[in-house]
Parts: sequence; structure tokens; C-alpha cells
Amino acid sequence: MPFFSVIIPTYNRAQLLERTLESVFAQAFTDYEVLVVDDGSTDGTEAVLARHEGRVRVLRQKNQGQGVARNLAMQHATGTYAVFLDSDDLWFPWTLGTYLQAIDMYGGPSVVMGTVASFAREEELAPVTQEPFRAWAFTDYLASAPEPFIRTACVIAVRLEALKRVGGFTARRIASEDHDLLFRLGTEPGFVWVQAPLVVGYRQHDASSSKSLEQSHQGLCFQLEQEQGGHYPGGAGRRRDRLTFILRGVRHVTRWLTEHGRPDLAVDLYRRSLGVHLEVPRWRYLLGFPPWMMAASLRRRALRARAR
Repeated sequence: MPFFSVIIPTYNRAQLLERTLESVFAQAFTDYEVLVVDDGSTDGTEAVLARHEGRVRVLRQKNQGQGVARNLAMQHATGTYAVFLDSDDLWFPWTLGTYLQAIDMYGGPSVVMGTVASFAREEELAPVTQEPFRAWAFTDYLASAPEPFIRTACVIAVRLEALKRVGGFTARRIASEDHDLLFRLGTEPGFVWVQAPLVVGYRQHDASSSKSLEQSHQGLCFQLEQEQGGHYPGGAGRRRDRLTFILRGVRHVTRWLTEHGRPDLAVDLYRRSLGVHLEVPRWRYLLGFPPWMMAASLRRRALRARAR
């Protein structure tokens, strides 16, 4: 049985997938299996995977989104830990070894999260080196709420039994489905954030589409609904931790939606979160966001008018 199950969902990324797989096969630590879920690709993905027959376990499904794809792989995984990698991102040769170091050092935590190096062109990753290991340990994921580091599924290793216990990813096609998973893993014992070395090259793409803006809005609405419905662990005693996470996301996404021309979605999310913002409270955001949004919308209109 391998120690790590590397789970890669992919959809129409044949050229990028090849580079992603190369970065996995370059790992210094080699006790792993690779599961790639082809989420209904119509490009050359099948040919890419055929070239790696014997090194990759291939699963296929009709296009249902990366959450469902990851769950399919989870059901077939045999490792002690599942490690998620997006099919456009890259690992460094020390990535799995770094996760293993954190697991050994902190007694087998339920979740280990690494840190990304963002890039648009691969040559931008050349300066990244294997820095000395630095990590912070917490009793569980929710205990890390005060720390504002970036959190995403592309940099986590999760004990497979814990992942199955909480049911994996939501099947909804929303953004921030990884944050929803982390909230459901919130009280599983042991969370470690690895600050260094960097473990994932996170590929930056062009400006988001209208669809992704809507999915980001839906993702935060879903988190608010789940919290209000009592579906996240920790009860009343950990509500403040959960709200710290969720409302940090709300504040980021409402500004992002406004800047990308969807103030309607920003206003709706602001309205939906008003009650819990008052509960915390976050007066600076509550009072400051409406005039900021109006000013940002006016600036955007002025820029469009000058561009005509």
C-alpha cells in the first residue's frame, strides 16, 4: 500500500497535464500512486494518459466537475494520505518529501497544507529553491483561523480515512469547494501549515470568466448556508473560528466581484452575510464596503467610457 495517493482531476488540459505529470514523476520520495480522473475531456488527454500507462491509474467520468472527480479518485485510493494536485499546476522535486517531513514531525496530523509559488510562465519558478523546513502546528484546522495564509485544495495532504469520514468534496459546481471541505475537516485532530519550502507552482490564468464570477458568489453563499444550517463541525463553541474563515472569504469575494464588473453579485453576498458580520462584528467592512463599492463601480464606468 503506498503512503501517498496523488489525485489529479483534469478536463481538456492535455498539454498542461503532461507537465504536471512530469513534475510528479520527478519526486525524490517515491512511495506513491497516481490517480488521474478524466472529467469528460474532448481534447488529447486520452493520448497523454496512454503514454503513461503503468505509472498512472486512469479513471473516467462524464463531465461533472473537479469535486466529483476528486471523490471518484478518493474511492479508489489506497494510500494513507491523499494529496491533491490540479492538472495545470506543478510540483517541485521535494514536494512529497516535505509533506512526509511534516507528517513525521507532528505525529500524523489529519491535514497538512503547503504554500504555493504563483507563476504565469514556468521560467518564473526557476528561482524557487528548497529552503529549510518551517511549519506551524495547530490542534485542528479551525484553530488556525486567525492566520491569514492562502488555503486551497491544491496544496493539501489529507489522511484518507478522515477524508472519507467527512464525505469528500461537495458535488456542487461552485468555487471554494475546497474551503467547504476544510471546514468539514475542521475538528479532525492535527493541522500543520508548511510555510517553507514552497511545494506547489500555482499557475495563474487570464481574467476570470463570467461563469467563474458566478461560481465564486455561489460558493460563498453555500458556505453561509452550511454554517447557518449547522452542517459544519465544532458546534457553538467553534462558531467564531468558522465565521472568521467564511467572512474573510466574503470580504475578499465582494471586492473581487465589484472590481470585475458584477456589483449585483457583490451586493447580494453583502446582504446575505450582513447578519453574521453584525454578530462578529466587522464594522469597518459593514460601514466601509457600500461607499467603496459605489466608488469602484463609478471608476469602472469612467474607464469604459474613456475606452470607447
